[in-house]
Amino acid sequence: MRIAFTAVAVLCSLALLAVAPAHAAQPTGRYLVVFDEPQTARSSSLVSAVLARTGVVRAGRGVPELGIATVRGNQAALSRLRRDRTVESVSVEWARDLRRAPNDPALSTPETTTDGVPPGTPIQWALARENFPAAWDVTTGEGALVAVIDSGVDGDHPELAGKIASADGAGAANPLTDTDGHGTHVAGLACAGTDNGIGIAGAGWGCRLAIVKVGSTTFGGIRDEDIIDGIRRATERGAQAINMSFGGGATNEALREAIEFAVSRDVVLVAAASNDPTDNQGAPAVELQPGDGPVLEAGRGLVVTAAGFNDRRAGTGFGPQISLAAYGFFGGPSAPPGLVSTFPGNSTSLDGGLFGGCECRRELRGDSRYAYLAGTSMATPQVTALAALVADLNPFLTLRDKLTLIKASARGGGAWNPDLGWGIIDAGRAVDAARRVDRVPPSSSARARRRVRLRPGARRAQVRLRWAGSDPGGAPGLIGSGVASYDVYARRGAGRERRLLTATRPGSKRLRLRPGVYRFFTRARDVAGNLEAGPPRPDVRVVVKR
Repeated sequence: MRIAFTAVAVLCSLALLAVAPAHAAQPTGRYLVVFDEPQTARSSSLVSAVLARTGVVRAGRGVPELGIATVRGNQAALSRLRRDRTVESVSVEWARDLRRAPNDPALSTPETTTDGVPPGTPIQWALARENFPAAWDVTTGEGALVAVIDSGVDGDHPELAGKIASADGAGAANPLTDTDGHGTHVAGLACAGTDNGIGIAGAGWGCRLAIVKVGSTTFGGIRDEDIIDGIRRATERGAQAINMSFGGGATNEALREAIEFAVSRDVVLVAAASNDPTDNQGAPAVELQPGDGPVLEAGRGLVVTAAGFNDRRAGTGFGPQISLAAYGFFGGPSAPPGLVSTFPGNSTSLDGGLFGGCECRRELRGDSRYAYLAGTSMATPQVTALAALVADLNPFLTLRDKLTLIKASARGGGAWNPDLGWGIIDAGRAVDAARRVDRVPPSSSARARRRVRLRPGARRAQVRLRWAGSDPGGAPGLIGSGVASYDVYARRGAGRERRLLTATRPGSKRLRLRPGVYRFFTRARDVAGNLEAGPPRPDVRVVVKR
């Protein structure tokens, strides 16, 4: 049985996270026992005897070489364990947070190019304020795949060359070239090489890129045909999230079909809102959030508006078609012109032209293949990278789960507003919420002596049946909701199985059995409501003989 992942559940879990930050160390629910004599922990039988008489259960391998065992138990049992003559101490086990800090210079080097920057502000300031370091403490997205439908990328860029999983052209040739610069900048914001000691960090750290280069018309726009083909190609490449830093104009049925193709495969589509202060975000945004932004569980994707350094909407799209926001502008007349990211080594259309170009290139340690650009196009890939991190961390999430928890975790106080939607993204809270969504049943088993003989003159034999289980969450990095109950089943001979008992914790029961063959198994249910399937064969077969 699986329960629905509702907006209420998301908001409740996030309320708890507001008290305990996503990156804070947390108790595991287990306890570490230090024995007076190390040889006690080295003897499985001695440890079992201590655990049996105090009522706790073994919960891990421990470190017997140092006289340490790992256990679980209620407070009464733990109190008995602390008083046991063989025990020196019983302490809470903690899950310590990693101190993961990438060494990319732009994350720590102060911005000094202008006077309009607060002292000490790093060149790449947005990721820390969006709480990506807390997300990276949980996952660095080594299996995440972000698709970027755009103007291609500079495939020789040192921050991107090793990150490209695939490169396709949809109405365009040479996807690993970029004469515009927009696509290279967007790709770097999402997945630039991170912790490589050069340049910038990508929001998705270890994520890889599925590049889809689309052609442009005489006016610089992208044809629907190429967008549709791009969505198809990105989806078929296995992208977990697709970045669409473009938009405008009315929607149509053909575009809707392409979006449905991706949605049906649980791909998170992320589109940029307008760079103008309008409540009509155009297509494809309107297909992802068609006026239902204020409803947490509504929408088929995410529409991103841009915030400035002051945490306010930067004069971009607003209203009910907005899902949330990310940083896309610095702000202020003398501040840097946008966010810094990767840029082609070749000359681009943004470097020059009739109006003199953007004058946006920025050297980082002598390398001029970086630039400042601003807009919702820059905000969007940060959200796309977050969506891919979430999807990669918890592969059991539905599309609705992913969209809901990313919005619910944003810095909007749990309420939607027309300027920033559900708020500016908080990557740490989103990732922590994702790892706590339990979609996988727990596991359990029963054990007992397999062969028992009746004592002379006795009609029944006493057999101690034990049961235990665990709920690890289903994949590395996930946190199970915990086992809520155990159903213990029994069958004698060729008879029908019947439920022997229901318990709320691991335990044991002394049974008095007549001669015969008995089969026992357990089924556990976790706090999230997932029910363990019945095993293909009994956990234990007990034969009672005269």
